[in-house]
This record gives sequence, C-alpha cells and structure tokens, in this order.
Amino acid sequence: MPDPFGPKFLLLACFLLPCAGGIAQYSPQPPHEGGVELAKEKLFCQPGVENSSKGRGLLLQYGRAGSFTYRPKGAPADGIQNSSVSGAEQVTAKIKIPLANKPGFKALLGYEYNAESFHISRPGSFRGDAFLSLDGNPLRSNKYSLYLTKSFDDKYYAGLRLRAAYRGDYDQGMSLDRRYATFSGLAVFGVKPRPDVEWGAGLMYSDNFFSRQLLPFVIYNQSFNDRWGIEAVLPVQVMGRYNFSPLSMLLFGAEYQSQSYAIGLRDGGLPAVHPYYFKHSEIALKASFDQHLYSWLWLNLEAGMLLPVQTRFENAGLEAGSFQARAGLQPFCNLGLFLSPTENTRRR
Repeated sequence: MPDPFGPKFLLLACFLLPCAGGIAQYSPQPPHEGGVELAKEKLFCQPGVENSSKGRGLLLQYGRAGSFTYRPKGAPADGIQNSSVSGAEQVTAKIKIPLANKPGFKALLGYEYNAESFHISRPGSFRGDAFLSLDGNPLRSNKYSLYLTKSFDDKYYAGLRLRAAYRGDYDQGMSLDRRYATFSGLAVFGVKPRPDVEWGAGLMYSDNFFSRQLLPFVIYNQSFNDRWGIEAVLPVQVMGRYNFSPLSMLLFGAEYQSQSYAIGLRDGGLPAVHPYYFKHSEIALKASFDQHLYSWLWLNLEAGMLLPVQTRFENAGLEAGSFQARAGLQPFCNLGLFLSPTENTRRR
C-alpha cells in the first residue's frame, strides 16, 4: 500500500511545505490605481514555481490496493509457501497549522495520522504466522512536525523540518510508547532564479527502527509553459505535470514509497509475544488528478501500479529470526479531499 510518510515523504514534505497552503503563504498585492511602485517594496522569494501542484493544508484520503502474494525468494507465484493478500486499505488525515506568517519567514506545526491494514486470505507455509499477524491489524502512524522556511531575498530560501513519529500496531488510535518512536530532520537550501524554475539541495537525517541515515537529495521544478512542467525530488520522485487550467491538473510519473512499523508477531492467535520491525517499500508508477471544487476545496484522484522493492521482518531481539519476502505487483487507487487556496482567495 502506498505510504507518503516514509523516507521519501520526509524529503517531499519540506519541498511541498511552502506551497502547502496559502494558510501560510505570503502573496504580494496588485498595484493600486494610483500607480504605487511595487519595486520599492521588497518582494521575498516564494518557494514553488508557477502552475505547480497544490499543497495540502488539510487532507483526508482513502486508498486501496488490489490482491497480491508474499513469497520467499525463488518460490513460484502459486506455491504452498506463499501467503495470499486479498487487498490492503489505507486512511490518511493530516493538517498544518501556522505559527508565524511573515514576509520572508513561515513556521507551521503539522500532524498526520495514517492507518493501513492488510487482508490475508490464505497464509502460506513460509512464515505464515508473520503474515497472519498483519491480517486486519491496523498499522498506525502518528507524526508530529515543525516546519520552518526562511526567504533571504527574491532568489534564495532555506527550509527546515523536524519530526517525531510513532509507528506500530498499537490498539489505541495514538501512542507515545518509545518502542514505536522514530525521529528525523531535514534541511534544504533553494534557488529560484525565475518564477518558472527553481532548484535546491538538502540533507535528511533519519533515526528509525532499521538504521541511522544521512541522505542527500536534490529538488528541481520547472514550468515550461502554461500547460507543461516537471516536479522532481531526486532520487525519490520524478513527476511530469499537465495543467488543463489553473484549477485542474494532472501529474504522472514515478516515486519511491516506504513505511515501517514496530509490531508483535502472534503465534496461533495468541497475544503478541515476539517484537518485530516490519518494513515495506515500493516504486509507484502513477497518475494523480487534482480538481478544484469550491473555494479552498479540492478533489484528488490517484491510480497506478506498485512495483515492490522490499518486504522485511526484523526480530527486535534476535537476528536469527529476521527474514525477507517478495511481494507481487499491486494496482492501487486513492481518493482524497484537501484544502488549498486559489490565487483569488489568496488576494482577498
């Protein structure tokens, strides 16, 4: 199931933050009839290019993936070792709240809730206990973030994002148990020489269940004309963009998606006694359509195919109990509603 909140999303969130919303975006006003010279007023750089995809100050989304199988490496697709999945579901809700909204400086608090569940129709002989533990068992993520952006002038800007996330199979909707905690931070420096092009570079640090990592990334955005553009966060996302109008657009391309959880493996339906870490990652080939509905309300429709990269179970106590599996191709679709101001509402 696609998940926007793994390492990939850590990079993408900082990139999309400044566009996310007119909730926290400065927009210079048009000149008065008296001919006020706007050139005398310092205009700070706004990250994001003309006609770019919309940020999501508030998002509600439901997603579903089709049937597939988990199997050990080298096993045939229909072997008795394989575990069959009839489908997977995901629910996402997130919000960003402005703390400071000044020309040249923005600060926001962010909260995200995500829950995904797998429906196992037939556990196989290869670690069927592990896959059966996932059956109908919601895997939850609660993420708390601080976003900061600083524009130095009309060309250069910087961004910072700090996050604590709690990911696991806890029964209640929210948990602050240290067993489920992961921490991350990223910093980016961007250059916007023209309104239709920007690029930047940054570093992301992640302290998660599997490792501590420091990874570089590169941002490149360009609008070639009123219709066509590209939005990329390398090496995790490359999307083409076609604008039907200022209120309707299509994005298409590929992005890396990943999610990990602290879980308990159940043996024969008994209570969880074996602490494990579970990770799945995919490359999503997808198309995403955004349509303005009314005022700040937008509709998002997304569909595509997930190409599995890794499925991993790691014993939290003993390395000997860890194992990996191979997942099959997964068609998926998402339906979402989000809030984002249009140019007209920004100017009011």
